[in-house]
Amino acid sequence: MQEKTIAAVALRDGTYDSAEQTLAEAQRLVEQAGSQGADLVVLPETINLLHRRDPATPLEAAAWENWQQPTEALRAAAVRANVALVLPLLVRDAQGLANRFYLLHRDGSLAGSYQKRIPSTGEVACGVVPGAPAPLQWEGLKLGGGICVDLYYPQAVFDPQAAVGVDAFLLPSMTPGGSLLQAYAVAYGVPFVLAYSPWSRILDRDGRELAAGGYRSETLRAGYGSPIVQATINFDAITLFADFNQEKLAAVQRHYGRDVRIRFDQPNCIFYLESRSEQITVAEIMREFGLVSRRDYFAQLGPLPLRP
Repeated sequence: MQEKTIAAVALRDGTYDSAEQTLAEAQRLVEQAGSQGADLVVLPETINLLHRRDPATPLEAAAWENWQQPTEALRAAAVRANVALVLPLLVRDAQGLANRFYLLHRDGSLAGSYQKRIPSTGEVACGVVPGAPAPLQWEGLKLGGGICVDLYYPQAVFDPQAAVGVDAFLLPSMTPGGSLLQAYAVAYGVPFVLAYSPWSRILDRDGRELAAGGYRSETLRAGYGSPIVQATINFDAITLFADFNQEKLAAVQRHYGRDVRIRFDQPNCIFYLESRSEQITVAEIMREFGLVSRRDYFAQLGPLPLRP
């Protein structure tokens, strides 16, 4: 069993008077998420643009060259709260403009960054440079990334990261994702975390919504409640296609009893196998019983050549 509690925090676009005010609100909410048990907090896309109310203001004018200095207090708050932080910003460096999120460890050190693979039309016009998607290492997990429009291009964004193995995808966004996220969670067999101010969502690997909320809520818009959604996810789990595996799973359940959890998703012909014990991992169970993950099962198949 490998459980982590992940929080997605909403920051309301267009209501802040300055980047400093945005960062102060982000700091308050990160501290609150930490007090509620979060291990990792994901903020929405390009938080240093959320005070930008005049669309005529050039994007490049709001980009930060030294992002560490203005975010110092926010990053320090995350360290005090003992949470890792996904910090999405529009930045400028030697490569040019980039829509990027930084993944910071609990001690504030940099785990790495993800750069938006598919810049939007407006971003392309002002010179935002695309990045090459690659997972980031965090506390024994591989975390894949995506930002906003990226989620509409799974072959360019999610496929390369899934090919090297990811445990979840993190998506700071200004687009809602809709039913695509549920389909992706099932297809890639990993949780998806969307940090989107109007309605953030955390989906499990079977597409089930574990948590959702944001400023579409009348209660939140009236000033009550909290714009934080969070869920505890067990990452020691795997998606198994029914074929080949299903005849073995009754024996797995008999052997391990309460140390495993097995669920069947009939419409998608998928079993979900989860370790509930610190003494046994899913990888060990799969080796012992000769199970094959959904991804590996389909990787060995493909269209056969047609006869002439």
